[in-house]
Amino acid sequence: MAHASTPSSWPGARDRPTIFFVNPLPEPRRLAPRISVEGLCGVVSNDELGHASLLDLSELGLRLERVFDPKTARPVVQLEIELPGIDEVLWARAEVSFAILTPMPGRHVDGQPRFWCRAGLRLAGVCRRERSLLRDYVVETRRARLRAMLAA
Repeated sequence: MAHASTPSSWPGARDRPTIFFVNPLPEPRRLAPRISVEGLCGVVSNDELGHASLLDLSELGLRLERVFDPKTARPVVQLEIELPGIDEVLWARAEVSFAILTPMPGRHVDGQPRFWCRAGLRLAGVCRRERSLLRDYVVETRRARLRAMLAA
């Protein structure tokens, strides 16, 4: 006799685990292709421009890293994204999804500890033309990398 939580009509019902919930719609951020990049990104926060290294990029967001500055840290920032390999710069408003702070040696002038910040940002405000350009850039770069990998 099968367990009460598994239909007895399933072949091998006793040997298989019961699935209680399956999310039919995965998170939208995971539906967009993502590419690794090495580039620069300007971060405007508190009317101050800072620079960050761009690590990966998708149509919906990006990951970057830079020295953490508590004076300019904000949950919403303006970004100037330089697309590597082409002569295009995108402007976007982004919301910080996560930030990982790692201690660095030394201290700031005011005595506060220094941190290296790796952050994920969701692109919240991008004009339609630039979002389309970003989507095309990510898709075509990914396609070219896959072709190169298969050719090797």
